[in-house]
Amino acid sequence: MGSPLVIKLMDCAKAIADGDLKFADQLFSDMEALSAAETNRVTKKVVDYFAEALARRVHGVHPRNPFPLLPSSNLKKISYEPSPLEWFACMSTDYAIRDVLNVKKNKLHLIEISSLVDCWQRHSLEEYLLHGHHGMPLSFQYTSIRPKLSKNDDYLQENRRMITEVAQRSPVDFKYRALFADSVPDIVESVLRLERTSEDEIIIVRWVFQLHKLLALEGAVDKVLSKLKDLKPDIMVIVEQEADNNTDDFFYRFASSFKYYLNLFESLELYATNLSSLIWERHLRWQICNVVASEGIDRIERHETLARWQQRLYGARFCSVSLCSDHFADFLYDFSAYKIEENSGFPVLLAAGHPLIFASVWKPANATHSSGENIGNSDDTMRGTDLNHPITILEESTSPVVEPEAVSSSEFTEPEVVSSSESDDDNEYVYNRIRRSMHGKIWSVQEVREYLVSPFTEKESKRLSRWKSRKLTRNVAGRDKQLNVPDTSLASLLRIPPSSTPICEEKQYYVDDSVINAFFDLLKKRQEKFPDWYKRNSSLPTWTMTFLLSGKWTMTKLLSCINIEEIAGTAKLFIPLCLENHWILICVDMEKREFLWLDSLNSPPDAHHTEKTTISEWLEKHLLPVLGYRNSQQLKLKQLNIPYQTNRIDCGIFVMKYADCLAHCDHFPFTQEDMPHFRLRVFLDIYRGRLPVPPSHVRFLRALYNI
Repeated sequence: MGSPLVIKLMDCAKAIADGDLKFADQLFSDMEALSAAETNRVTKKVVDYFAEALARRVHGVHPRNPFPLLPSSNLKKISYEPSPLEWFACMSTDYAIRDVLNVKKNKLHLIEISSLVDCWQRHSLEEYLLHGHHGMPLSFQYTSIRPKLSKNDDYLQENRRMITEVAQRSPVDFKYRALFADSVPDIVESVLRLERTSEDEIIIVRWVFQLHKLLALEGAVDKVLSKLKDLKPDIMVIVEQEADNNTDDFFYRFASSFKYYLNLFESLELYATNLSSLIWERHLRWQICNVVASEGIDRIERHETLARWQQRLYGARFCSVSLCSDHFADFLYDFSAYKIEENSGFPVLLAAGHPLIFASVWKPANATHSSGENIGNSDDTMRGTDLNHPITILEESTSPVVEPEAVSSSEFTEPEVVSSSESDDDNEYVYNRIRRSMHGKIWSVQEVREYLVSPFTEKESKRLSRWKSRKLTRNVAGRDKQLNVPDTSLASLLRIPPSSTPICEEKQYYVDDSVINAFFDLLKKRQEKFPDWYKRNSSLPTWTMTFLLSGKWTMTKLLSCINIEEIAGTAKLFIPLCLENHWILICVDMEKREFLWLDSLNSPPDAHHTEKTTISEWLEKHLLPVLGYRNSQQLKLKQLNIPYQTNRIDCGIFVMKYADCLAHCDHFPFTQEDMPHFRLRVFLDIYRGRLPVPPSHVRFLRALYNI
């Protein structure tokens, strides 16, 4: 903790905690200079991750992918050797599970709530199905609750194939159920759906690096533990990080987290030779960003010590089952940099004397299964198929939890088409019927105009009225919490600037980075849902060019922080940029090799020459080559005929609608007079977490196909 780089980092965090952003900005610059002189590679890496997290906190920018992404390739070709943390998570509790299998029952139900890579499932299943205890039950059901680790579903198909392959070599009736839970409400809902199917059933619940996330949602831990207590599992395994960052004291959280993650990275560095190391580094980097940059319900990485978890579990009327640490000889031989010590009868993994993770086993106090209590009927869809050894593989996703509000449940099914009361399912049905005939859709100016100024439905008008009188809490608003827009930022869209009188207190009407980034995320989501109607588009977060132009990041460092897989193959790349409190849109037309600079203030062509040159150079020499345009010609700067603002505050709205129009075509059928309507429309779009489809197009398709 004594290096000059680390000291500057701590000073920077303290300045941010005290609200002295000007001093923090100077310290960021100092860290850039000291980073080159830091000789310890791990220290430099961890400082970079924490500095990135501080920058995200200041700018309100959060990573898009909350979980480590698997590479887009066949799992058969991936050499995945589990990390020491994964080996410990499995081995530390295996003997407790084997003891439970000595009970003479015909069914075993293993429920695993985990964030580990799916490749690890195969190791677990082989252990239980092929090398398990001689008294293995005749029926084995495996329920997996975990996040999706990649946007590409190929890895899921390969995972199903591997599980099926293992199960077919086993002499038991095997059933597999996959529940995908990408958020805390999803995890809670998945657990609440669990039921005991029989009294003659062993139930084992295993939490692996997931239980701590429930602390982000008030009452979630109590609700889940109460449900599991009623389920009466034979044992409940909990593996968690032995850290202490669940506090609202930002600087304490920052300092203690830095010490913990530095020790963790140093221990993993000794075994950083395979894919698991890369995935763990991605995951831990995201954890750091979440611990440092997020607050409220968005801060889901809330680790607590074993002692604190013991208090919680004893309070929920669970009793502990002691684990012996005498079974770790092989582990300690393979991973000699680690030590294992006992704490209250539970094994704790240490490196260089610092505790990293712990494993514990619990069971409900006085757990006995009385007749007819908490017994659910078997679901027919869970029964085996006509294989030699019946196997069922189901995959489900839990429904996202919407923001609590005094509305009826029917209000949550808003239409995709703005001017229609049809359901989203109906619109998707129509779309699927006609998508082949509509490949390469060309939008007319009239269609785009009708879409832009579509009138609000009665339901939408009521929501707008209700929000205008709503008390603001600074919490994340809207249904899609991953958009991460605080209600204070969203509310700025509801304020309509006066058109004929001088504007006072202009800042109350400004839209900030969170609104801009959320809207561009929605543009991408719409294109992914309707790929034949819109050309593929992607965007870079608002902070990227700010960091480049300010000199805080070099061109190379900026490129290293871009998710290339996300923007590969895009036709139009949007880059929103804020220059001197004024929003500008940059659009890179990949097909035409054009560099579009859309400035709603109608600045002279030679304005911002330095900024245009720097950004063009980064695009041509750094980004485009890694996207496959290695011999790309120089980008042509092109001026478009666009509408301009007539006040001083609507530049952010213009930028969002420039991009919205470019996603359809190259026409911009709107003016300054449309801004009040656009403000309210963008508010509704971000609140709902999706953009509407032009109503004229859907009406035409329905008439054409008589649907």
